[in-house]
Amino acid sequence: MVKSRPLSATNMAKNSPKEPVSSWLDYDFFKEEQKSIPALTVILRTAGCYWRKCTMCGFWQESADVSPADIIAQLEHSLRNSPEEEFMLKIFTSGSFLDEREIPSETRREIAAIVRKRKRIKKLIVETRPEFVTAAKIADLNGVAHLELAIGLETADDFIRVKYINKGFSFNDYRAASKIVMECGATVKTYLLLKPPFVSEKKAIRDVISSAELVAPYSSTISLNLCNVQKYTVLENLWKRGYYRPPWLWSAVEAIKAIKRKDITVTSDPVGAGHKRGPHNCGKCDHEIKETVKEFNITQDLHVLERQADCECKAVWQEVLKYDDLLFDSTIV
Repeated sequence: MVKSRPLSATNMAKNSPKEPVSSWLDYDFFKEEQKSIPALTVILRTAGCYWRKCTMCGFWQESADVSPADIIAQLEHSLRNSPEEEFMLKIFTSGSFLDEREIPSETRREIAAIVRKRKRIKKLIVETRPEFVTAAKIADLNGVAHLELAIGLETADDFIRVKYINKGFSFNDYRAASKIVMECGATVKTYLLLKPPFVSEKKAIRDVISSAELVAPYSSTISLNLCNVQKYTVLENLWKRGYYRPPWLWSAVEAIKAIKRKDITVTSDPVGAGHKRGPHNCGKCDHEIKETVKEFNITQDLHVLERQADCECKAVWQEVLKYDDLLFDSTIV
């Protein structure tokens, strides 16, 4: 088995303005050339997401008071660990790269210049909420090869996104932003969330599959995020009271297979897999399934998932789905 193994990882000093939250090297699927290449992920420490109302998100805790010079220093710090071969660069802020309060326009242009000078960087991926997407802001990144903007839509269902996740924007907002991105010659990666709070296991699987179909016309890639329980969130309160269980890894495999069969490029990073706060099965098969998903990410070979060995807990998961309507009130408001 070919595994997507980290090349290196660095955990940074907490709240140090000149060092990022974290950075690490791994592998990712480079769709433009249909192959796996190294990927450097950098989590910049910024003022953080202005919204801070999503029920499952605690990334606001990584925010800090930093200057534009600090942000550039953080990126340069991380690029010291870049691979010698061609790689893609992912710059995340736990917020929005196009939000002036986090990354000013001048700083974006400076970052673009840094990326353009490093010819080994084959692709740049940044994250943003849709309300910050404009042609002028994307123009700050002109000349960057294979620019991709990732948008955390979570679900195409407006009711779930507004009432259960409290995301603060509509599917039409996402669609309008995606069209702007594509008109500017960049691509869109869409994040979908498996099992938001108040959504049952079976409904969660159905929701991400139907959402994938609806966002496919606007998305180069779909990233399936498996919900995990972060500290100091509404979701954590529900979890502690026994009202929430993170998704089964079997549900993730089922959803990924269904999406891929529709000829959609889909990846998933099973963060926290095997832990009680993260997506998990029985504990015996968690690691193997996590590695299988990571192998699928870099190969996009459906056979990788289809040859995944069953575990006795799969029958339990199947029973959960079978009696889903009885065990969970799917009409909870």
